[in-house]
Amino acid sequence: MPSPHLSETIQKRARIVDRLMAVLISAGGLIIIGAVLGMLVFIAKEALPLFAAPKSAPMAGFKSGSAQGLLVDESGKAALFASPGEGLRFHRLPDGAVLPFPNDGPALPWRAQSTIHPHGELLVQGADGKLSVAGLAWAKTAGENDPAKWTPEAHWQGALLVRGEILRLLHFRLGEGGGLGGGGTTLRLAAATSSGLAWLESSLDATAPVELKPLPLPDGLTATTAVWSGDGHALYVGTQQGALLEFSMEGEPQLLYRSDFGEPISALGLALGQNSVLAGGDKGKLVAYQTVRVDEVFQLQAFHEYARLDGPVLGFNYGLRDKRFLAWTARQIVVDHLTTESRLFSSPWEGGTVAALSPRGDLVLAVAGNESARAWSIAAPHSEVSLKTLFGKVHYEGYAKPEYVWQSTGGTDDFEPKFGMMPLIFGTLKGTLYAMIFALPLAIFAALYTSQFASPWLRDTIKPAVEIMAALPSVVLGFLAGLVLAPLFEKIAVEILVFPLTTLFCVLVLMPFWGRLPQKWRTLWGEGREVIWMAPVLALGLLVAFQCGPWFERAFLDGGYRGWLQSAHGITYDQRNSIIVGFAMGFAVIPIIFTISEDALGSVPKSLTSASLACGASPWQTAWRVVLPTASPGIFSAVMVGLGRAIGETMIVLMATGNTPVMDWSPFNGMRTLAANIAVEIPEAPHHGSLYRVIFLAALLLFAFTFILNTIAELVRQRLRKRYESL
Repeated sequence: MPSPHLSETIQKRARIVDRLMAVLISAGGLIIIGAVLGMLVFIAKEALPLFAAPKSAPMAGFKSGSAQGLLVDESGKAALFASPGEGLRFHRLPDGAVLPFPNDGPALPWRAQSTIHPHGELLVQGADGKLSVAGLAWAKTAGENDPAKWTPEAHWQGALLVRGEILRLLHFRLGEGGGLGGGGTTLRLAAATSSGLAWLESSLDATAPVELKPLPLPDGLTATTAVWSGDGHALYVGTQQGALLEFSMEGEPQLLYRSDFGEPISALGLALGQNSVLAGGDKGKLVAYQTVRVDEVFQLQAFHEYARLDGPVLGFNYGLRDKRFLAWTARQIVVDHLTTESRLFSSPWEGGTVAALSPRGDLVLAVAGNESARAWSIAAPHSEVSLKTLFGKVHYEGYAKPEYVWQSTGGTDDFEPKFGMMPLIFGTLKGTLYAMIFALPLAIFAALYTSQFASPWLRDTIKPAVEIMAALPSVVLGFLAGLVLAPLFEKIAVEILVFPLTTLFCVLVLMPFWGRLPQKWRTLWGEGREVIWMAPVLALGLLVAFQCGPWFERAFLDGGYRGWLQSAHGITYDQRNSIIVGFAMGFAVIPIIFTISEDALGSVPKSLTSASLACGASPWQTAWRVVLPTASPGIFSAVMVGLGRAIGETMIVLMATGNTPVMDWSPFNGMRTLAANIAVEIPEAPHHGSLYRVIFLAALLLFAFTFILNTIAELVRQRLRKRYESL
């Protein structure tokens, strides 16, 4: 017998070990909670800058001289000024220091001058009356990577003599692509003359004088401004009477479309991509138009409207990185975003004449009538993102109406990003729904049978086998679903559709014979194993389905189910569709739901089932009306855990569906879920760019969904545990 001193020492050590283990367990739990909260904080930290308000700050002004055209370099540290009296000048920003620049263009003073296109093109009519085009750019100095230290260049082309007096160069377009090329570059010009609006189309290298052609307007309208379309095939004309006209300029001018602006149009411009026409009115109205097909008919459609400006709109300019554009009046200058309709910048100024937006859209430079220049810096890195673009319907370029769209990238820099989260949320819910439709009945009824009807041997066989399914990697399930199941299902879709009917038919036919079988045949494999007899019945039903499938397709589906779906219902069958996703995800979800449901059903006290049976209820009535309701909290917990698993599934959805972000409940096409979208888009997302942060927002939504579902499931599980503790 140990001494009292030794016993006390052992107890003391045991208490120390208990305290140490309690501290370690508590610390482990706190670390896990801290890690989860840390991930949540990090994800939120990366996503929240999307909603930061744009910021702007004034920069130092300087005396610049007059200007009718401005061009800011990529770095925002230098700018070119163009004026008819002084030609081209080069200033450093923000101090305005004049930098040396050879002014070897047409003879001064210029008779007329256009504004400078954002891509660096300028049209002037020299003192000799000839039209010349300058391609303005910054030449990279050898070994110098800082754009602020590059030198400007002006490549002049053409000496086209025009007959007739030009009062104002409204807008011009070069060639089909709008860029300077080699010899024979085509110039399309719209100009204001003493007799009204005129236009011409000619090679810049033409040696013979060119006549301006008058462009008559219908109904006595008076033109105030004009702008060419991006491809040069159409000319948009604004009128004093408030009508916006679109002319086809292929061959003889022909009026195509007309739209009522509501007030005299004082300025027209283009947004990046040159697909949207910006119209400004005498009273500050600002609207974006596009030519789009609506109900099989093309029309000139106003699809965005912006906050009014203070006074007549004088002009427009755009950046080369996103869809923000600059507009100004004599008293106000603003930067709006085409898609979000949000105002990124607004500032009062007096006597404004011309302004420009830097290629990055982060600097505004403006010159007033008193020959002084002002500049503002703009910080709006995620201007294309707003709550409306994320969760609302947005009217995008080329779309007839507002829609939910996800399309993060395009083939050109002028692409309009579409960050609508609703198709992804919809796809997540759709994939989860189809998975649960497949998994819930199988898992719950299998758990009910295993816990209440199966023999111990059969239960001990089924339960481990189903639980082993949970160890299957989701990438393997997705691989099998995409490359094996999807082509196979496409071939035998009709047979699978007919299979439940043929199986039911076989059951009805064989049922009278089952009742006449001797008891020893019914229990051939033992009590509780009668379900094994369903295996040959299912095999027979499948055989009959394969025999009847081709006949059913010929008789009811016009010989082919895919053509019938398209012709009769307008449904396109995609090989990797929601049915395949639901089937594959169901295999991933079934083990979770089955295991938790079986435990809940098996935990129902035997006293309840015995009392029910003693009162004369059959085993099925006992299972349906006593066991199932009693275990319903646990089954609900299983369903919620399965939902959380399905919502967060990535690889199966990624590999077994087309990943098309469409909002359609049809089981014959695919979807894109939040989880799959993260996996697809993250390799293409620039660090801290808008797409990068939108992906983190998708992760935050996914985290919230799964966290809420798992929390509800855990609360129900705890409630179930307490309920059974009292029995």
